[in-house]
Amino acid sequence: MSSTRGRASTTTAASIRLFVPVLVALEFFSGLVQGWIVPLLGEIGRVFQVPGGATSWVLAVGLLSSAVSVPLIAMLGDRFGQQRLLVVSVALAAAGSLLVAFAPAFAFVLLGAAVQGPVAAFLPLAMALLKAHRQKSANKDIGLMVGALTFGVAAGSVLGGVAMDVIGSLLWVQLIPALGIALFVPLVRVLVPEGRPDASRMIDWKGAALLGAGLVGVMYGLSEAPQRGWLSEHALIPLVVGILALVLFLRVERRAPSPLVDLPAIRSSHLGNPIFIGFLVAVTMFGNQSPPVLFLSANPAVTGYGAGLSTTGVGIVLAVSAGSLTLGSFSSFLLAKVLGRSRALVLACLLSAAALVCMAFVPSSVLLFTLWLAIGGIGMGVVLGVLPGVVIERAPVAAPASASGVYNTARTIGGSLAGAFVASTTLLVTSAGTSSGNTAPSMQAFQIIWMVFAALNVAGAVCAVFISRPPAAVHAEAEFELVEEAAARR
Repeated sequence: MSSTRGRASTTTAASIRLFVPVLVALEFFSGLVQGWIVPLLGEIGRVFQVPGGATSWVLAVGLLSSAVSVPLIAMLGDRFGQQRLLVVSVALAAAGSLLVAFAPAFAFVLLGAAVQGPVAAFLPLAMALLKAHRQKSANKDIGLMVGALTFGVAAGSVLGGVAMDVIGSLLWVQLIPALGIALFVPLVRVLVPEGRPDASRMIDWKGAALLGAGLVGVMYGLSEAPQRGWLSEHALIPLVVGILALVLFLRVERRAPSPLVDLPAIRSSHLGNPIFIGFLVAVTMFGNQSPPVLFLSANPAVTGYGAGLSTTGVGIVLAVSAGSLTLGSFSSFLLAKVLGRSRALVLACLLSAAALVCMAFVPSSVLLFTLWLAIGGIGMGVVLGVLPGVVIERAPVAAPASASGVYNTARTIGGSLAGAFVASTTLLVTSAGTSSGNTAPSMQAFQIIWMVFAALNVAGAVCAVFISRPPAAVHAEAEFELVEEAAARR
């Protein structure tokens, strides 16, 4: 019996040493999967003979699936074990990726994107596992994971197109990330230790259904509104249904014995402020994906602004921006350690705001515009690296994944609002027609977008001032984690 106990302790100790590198690598491949398909959308449209606008539904379906599945998966993780649900999520992401690769028709591509949605649950589940096993170093580990995730997205966005040019087969190109993520199913199962599931936690199926219906309605309405009009039935009906479902969801949650979103627990754990900051920053991060592309590719002789860059030139500038985002994420732990998390967040938000103001009014050259993007990316990366640590540190011990899931869902909603705002602004505030007869966004449209985003970052900086020190319960949890690690070594 003693030898069996010794082998179990050795296995636990080995898992604790290895599971952080596994989680960091998993986040890199998570980002790779998410970024890989973006440059392939044109080829997907050509192969399946669908119009260019229809291919955007691949990303929209994936986003909807993530928004709906992440809260439910996080809740199931707190009930049955975060490691177990992480294995399930990785398996679903791999299955969805393989379905996209082998899809015989475009409908199966969309189905694969939906099955792939739980890829967004990797980070909340991983954060909960860090709270269970490495509370003391969780902030540093989360910074590494977020940095690996952003680097993976950037690498996928570049390498997907390169692989397509070199290999020439859409199936084989899409198999590369699919097989990579599939390898992590056994790795996570063997090398990642289980968290602290709460068997007494009930499953809030009614809340999950209402939240899912609400998010689908709101996000679908937001995606349709810019093109079809905010008062069209295609946008207005889903928005109204979605909002009503979310209102009903909040009413149900107040009476649920184990709510999907425990609002009293969020208030008592001081989670509302960091979640709100995450929402504000997500509006900027997701919303500022397309405006730089439109600006840099615009012909200044026609529109009066822009750089007239080719697709390759735009890609190089965006690669610099993505690299700065990754740099900010990787350096977030050090900056927070030197300045304190509150000051680091304030500085990062103000840095991003200043960069956005410069983009709006000082875009005199490609070099300067790239510099503003890089500065803003560093600030954004620091926020993305610091905030998840704050969230998981304050999360209730019985529901760490659920709290992380709420943070992730708030960011998803922020991204959807940002997309609708950017699309509506660029469609409404236009300049004179181009040589092809089409209208283009005016410089005022970009200035409105970037100044609104700058204001949101300033609001985030103000909120970050009130990020208080962690409650005393967190220190007790850290002491428990140290004792647990010492027992594992013995």
